[in-house]
Amino acid sequence: MVKDSMIRKECISILAACLLGISSLPAFAAAPVIPQMPDRIIRAENAKEGLNAPSSEKDLVLLTWAENPESVRYEVEIFRGIPYNLDRNEPLADHVYDNQRIYTNKVIIDLSKIPAGDGVLYWRVRPIDADWTGLAPFSAPMEVRSTMKRLGRDAPLPNVYRPENGSSLLYPVYSYAGIPGAAKYEVEVTDSYPETLSGTAPSAHRVFSRVTSLSNVYDSDPRIGTYYWRVRGMDETGAPVGEWSLPERVRNDVESRYNVGIFGDSITQGGGHLYHSPADMAYSYVSYLDFPAVNMGRSGDTVEMMYDRFDRDVLPFHVKYLLIMGGINDLRMGTSPDKAIEYLEKIRQKCIDHGITPILMTIVPLNPENIQKYYGETTYAGWKESVAKVNAYIRTKPYIDTAAPFASFDVMPSEFAMDGIHGDWNAKQMIAGEINREIGHFIPTY
Repeated sequence: MVKDSMIRKECISILAACLLGISSLPAFAAAPVIPQMPDRIIRAENAKEGLNAPSSEKDLVLLTWAENPESVRYEVEIFRGIPYNLDRNEPLADHVYDNQRIYTNKVIIDLSKIPAGDGVLYWRVRPIDADWTGLAPFSAPMEVRSTMKRLGRDAPLPNVYRPENGSSLLYPVYSYAGIPGAAKYEVEVTDSYPETLSGTAPSAHRVFSRVTSLSNVYDSDPRIGTYYWRVRGMDETGAPVGEWSLPERVRNDVESRYNVGIFGDSITQGGGHLYHSPADMAYSYVSYLDFPAVNMGRSGDTVEMMYDRFDRDVLPFHVKYLLIMGGINDLRMGTSPDKAIEYLEKIRQKCIDHGITPILMTIVPLNPENIQKYYGETTYAGWKESVAKVNAYIRTKPYIDTAAPFASFDVMPSEFAMDGIHGDWNAKQMIAGEINREIGHFIPTY
């Protein structure tokens, strides 16, 4: 929702989350966990290339744990031996590794950098909040050697979408676990499988790339068809750190014949709780729907921007129904509600002209104080009246009242949208619940 320039600021944009399970995982508070798995076909191809041999210079291992959607980031601590009366609420003074800047439920460790010493290495993890305070105690200590996964490639580790509902993002977000020693990363997207899997040179098939110091990249273009992406690390000067990760596939196949498209801004694209990106399916209301749908959301869009990209982004999928949620970016910035209504009506008419059934969705409330706190942006003072006027228009058309669960709140409570605008996993579940309850009025098979 917040402008792309703000989304990518370090204070709000170091986002990630995808599950990669191992045995003996520490658990936090119960919450939905959306597991992820790699593309097995691609992995098989990589294995044929003999690219899984251990690195000779580094001793890279992966530690993973169960995702906690309430976390903002995680802290991982490694130490030798288990001290008597170990405090689960405070880090040790004599640990050999401590990292509080982990924005996904996994971390890559270079064991060759751990100081030599006596005693077995143990590790533990805890979720921490936006103020660097523990949200829960540290997990029980786990032996590093028995819970780690040794990595055979000196490269960042992509977080991958599991091929299930909500994972078809028209505007993909590429998320990854960083590599030790890297200060920034380059993400490359190709329209064919890269011709060379080793090294750091760009592919001849490159169609998009971006360098960032963050743990994710938002693609600026819609991806219709089959594409591949990979990521590599760099130091402060841009010199390579390691090599390219193995490619991951992104596929949005118009031949899949989705009946339903979901059209909107970042509330639809996904993400929330400051650091969770659309790559984290727990923060996508589309992932909680009872029916398959293609996610056509794009962060930062106004309703006019949605209208402008309609032909390019919606029509190729030949959907029969289009759920439309837009307008909050307009209204929070002070745009006239009449203009938002004008373009919502234009989108409706485009749908009708192309034989698509438009279904508008009401706009959920904001929390201006939280937006100011985390984004440094001032919300238009008359936003409530503007939202009320647009929602009144929406309720005169075929619509789903996605704002209904929040109707009793003067502003969006922090427990439903920490950053004041995007909606956390619980808010996304509530939005999806309204859609699931009402969709049968429009689509008889549901």
